[in-house]
Amino acid sequence: MLGGDAPTFSDMTMAVAIAFSKFPVNATPLDERFEHIDAFWKRWQARPSFQAAYADRQSGVVEIDER
Repeated sequence: MLGGDAPTFSDMTMAVAIAFSKFPVNATPLDERFEHIDAFWKRWQARPSFQAAYADRQSGVVEIDER
């Protein structure tokens, strides 16, 4: 996470901003230009709470549903 092991408001804000950038209308890829943001996103997706929230794979965001 950004400030330690436990998620903070900053972590949640960052995760929401990244998630909104994934919808097809925006479709911002996180490639080598954004290596630190991509690393954060991968850590966020690995959290059990994230996985539980998107377990039905019906979010409408391919990157989230196909992990």
